[in-house]
Parts: sequence; structure tokens; C-alpha cells
Amino acid sequence: MKKFINVTKNVALVLAASLTTTVSAYDMTDGRVKSDVNWENVPVVQKTLFFPGMITFDWINSPAHKGTTKPSFETKTCSNCHQGEEEGLGNLLIKNDRLDKVAGKPGSIAAEFQFANDSEYLYVKGTWETESPFPGRMHDMIILEDGKWTIIGGDKGKNPYTPIYEDRFSLMIDDGSVDQFAQQGCWMSCHRGERDIGQATKRDVSALPVIGKDGLGKNDIRKYLPDTRTERYGLNWDKLKTQKEIDQLKADGKFVDLMQWRSARSAPTGAADDGYVLEYRLNDSGKTVFTWNFDKKKGVPKYMFDKSVTGFYALDEADFTDLSKSIALIEGVNTMPYDASKIKDGQYLQGRINREGGGSASDNNEIASSWTDGKYTVIFKRKLDTGSPEDDKIMKVGGTYDFNIAIHDGMATTRYHFVTLPFTVGIGENSEGSVLSTTVK
Repeated sequence: MKKFINVTKNVALVLAASLTTTVSAYDMTDGRVKSDVNWENVPVVQKTLFFPGMITFDWINSPAHKGTTKPSFETKTCSNCHQGEEEGLGNLLIKNDRLDKVAGKPGSIAAEFQFANDSEYLYVKGTWETESPFPGRMHDMIILEDGKWTIIGGDKGKNPYTPIYEDRFSLMIDDGSVDQFAQQGCWMSCHRGERDIGQATKRDVSALPVIGKDGLGKNDIRKYLPDTRTERYGLNWDKLKTQKEIDQLKADGKFVDLMQWRSARSAPTGAADDGYVLEYRLNDSGKTVFTWNFDKKKGVPKYMFDKSVTGFYALDEADFTDLSKSIALIEGVNTMPYDASKIKDGQYLQGRINREGGGSASDNNEIASSWTDGKYTVIFKRKLDTGSPEDDKIMKVGGTYDFNIAIHDGMATTRYHFVTLPFTVGIGENSEGSVLSTTVK
């Protein structure tokens, strides 16, 4: 165990010391940072995203939240009371959180967004400076030590001293079907009992209907909407409705879209997750754009790099900081089956593998992204009508939709991200919304 700790410390120190914001441009998608939009003609929307701490849906709707005493609280949005207070809220919430002390995490970050559309697509561009002086190119890295493969790193929330994790840019969208989402946005999906928020035990979760071992097969609680529980407010993670009732909610469109660009697990193939939140945070139907490259039962990788394509079979520490070197494993592009004889002790492989998705889960397959001089630029290109109303929110020109944006920066996940207050986006100049998408074609 001592050697494992030393290895992860060495990796983190190399990353921190060797990279600066003056490093040459690193293109996440191998030259595919392109767009059908002339962004110079699209207004910039500046937003401050803040650290949400332990704030949950049940707290927001409880007497502990003074906002509940205000007239017409049920119809007020978070922005009605807190617009312009994001930086202060973030600083307040991070003050008593351990990440402020051990990892120097800021309470908020500034970001710029632009929204555009044509008759077929919605485009969302996000730009922000990274907390770390390098892009998150790695996720669940594995190292060979004394002939044994071990997963190293982890996110800053669980491993604040030697984290290795990816960055993310996420969009949560509703079309007005989910009660309270327009007012409280992504907080509707955050509840006590979830990971890092009064975590429910694996034993208790496994025993639950619908999401436990006899249902989805889960052993933790992740994002969910209150309509999927028999009690809407309070500590309700274990109070699930029946599968039949949840299926009806899905059929009625009472779920929210969740699309996540991941700097390690989707960016190398120009993709993003396509999922949704209902009784759990789930993927759309079909083949996801990434999967494990580690056989946990056998304790070995499934693939390594194809040397005839990349020039190497595995990674050395120096490769982590060489941004001219592509280190993503992409199935069928630069991979070959794992061969132990080709790997040296002390070398690394990615624990996850990028791949071409399929079905509804692969709708987001034209996502452009780059990291240059300490700044990310990510451009979502999302069909207004994906043809999958059972998984996605179907949008149209002239419509108004409720949004929440999250950025996972500085090798953090779960509640350790940054979020906007919920806001509305009107698609097209003749629509309504706090933000209007610019029609470009």
C-alpha cells in the first residue's frame, strides 16, 4: 500500500509541476474543433457557476431554507432570489467544506456561453478557464506494479491529495413536463442519501426494489427526481414507487435530459454522453460511448495501445504531460488485445476505453472541444428532434426550455462540481426565455 501511495503522489506532482498555462494548444478531438456556426454573430452569455455544497432538494423545500417563507415560493425560481449572488453563495458553501482547506478549491468559476440554432440543431458553446494547469486527459488509470494491475488516482472529493480525474461539461434540459424543474433546476435531482451527501449503504440500496439487485442492479443512490418516490419531500431515497408507476412517468415525459461531455471518456471521439434522470441517473438506450478497459474479475486490462499505430504499447509518466501525444484508447482505432509480455513494470494504461456508440445513447456524436492555454472550449451540436422521445426532450424552433449547466473542473465529481442557477432558453429570436438562441441558418 505504501508503494501505491507513493506512485500516485509522483504522478500528481509530475502533472502539477510540468504543465503551465503556456503549453501549446491541445486539441481534444484531434483537429475536429469546428462548427457550423459563426460564433462572432452570437451573443455571449456570462454566468458564474458556484459550488453547491450539501444543498439538496429536501433542504430547499424545508423550513430551514428561509426562502420558503416568501410569498409564492412555489412559483419563484432560484434566480428570483439569488441572481447575482452566485459568487457569494459559492464562497459561503466552500468555506466549511474540506476541499477548501486541503485542495484549495474555489467557490465559483466564471464561464461564457453562447446559444445558436438552425432548423435542425441546437448549438451550445461553453468556454471557461480550468482550475488545473492541464486538461483532464485521464480517468481510472491503471498501473502495473510487481506484475499486478492497480487502479490509481480517483477524484478530488475522495482523494484530495493525489487526484487523477477527467473534467466535464453537462447540460440538463426539461420541456416543462417536470414539476418544479423550471424553478429549482438540477437541485431536483440532488438528495440526501446520494454519493457524498449522507451516503446510503450498499447493503440497503441493493435490497431496494426497482434500483436494487433485483432491478437495475445498483448499490448506490445517484441523481433521481422526487416524482419517482412515494414521498416528494424529506429523506426519501428509499421510498420508491413501483416499476409500473415509474414506467408511466417515463412514458409521460416526466424525466430530464442529461448530456455530459467528458474530457477523457468522450472528447477523444468527438462525443458526449446521452442520458436522462428519472429514478436514477441512466444512459439512453443503445451502446454508450465509453466502457471499462479493466477486467475486474481477472485483474488485467482488456486492451493496450497498438504500437504500429501509436508507437507504444503503454504509457510512461512523462507521457501524461506531453500534450502533443494522444493517450486516449479508442476501440478499433489504436488498440490491440492485452499482451502482458509487451508491458513493463511501472507503465500505465487508461482504465476506460473510448468507442463508437450506438442507438439513442450515441446521439451526441458531433461535439467539438479544445483546451488551449488553460481554457476549455466545448461546442454541443444536438438535434432538436432526435427521434427518440422515450429518451430525449424533443425541441423545436420557437419553443422554450428549462436548462441547468454544470462544470466538473479540477479533477472533481459528484457534488464537488460547479452549477448555474436554472434558466430558460428560447430557441429562435421569436421565442421567449431569459436566454435566446440565435438562428444562424
